[in-house]
Amino acid sequence: MPALNAVATEEVPMSADAVWKVIGDYDDIRKWAPAILATKSEQTSAGKVRTLTMPPDGKLVAELLRAESPYSYTYSVIGADGKAADATGTVAVVAIDGGKSRIELSGTFDAAAGQSAEDAIAGKTKFLRGNLKAMKRALGLA
Repeated sequence: MPALNAVATEEVPMSADAVWKVIGDYDDIRKWAPAILATKSEQTSAGKVRTLTMPPDGKLVAELLRAESPYSYTYSVIGADGKAADATGTVAVVAIDGGKSRIELSGTFDAAAGQSAEDAIAGKTKFLRGNLKAMKRALGLA
């Protein structure tokens, strides 16, 4: 079970529905993450799996959809052996009064061998904040 957790949130001046239409497509996160070279989703015996082709060298990252609700989804990274690795992520949008919403990104994970918990959390938080920045850009807010 992953031992560490990182969270990044940001309020945006748009409704949850409008935000989710841009960032909520589990099958194609290229809508807000255009640097990803390609995405592919397929239904497997374990559930829906998306495979991301990452820059710069085309490394493949597979993720299994674990839970889905109207404005959130949670996934687990799948290891090379096809089993869920010790890392999960959640993308969520929470409605706030006045047509505003809050994007919430979180991840649970283990530190890499030799890495301190503080460094691992700082690195993951920086990654999540980069995703928030890309989402805001896709929403026309950056």
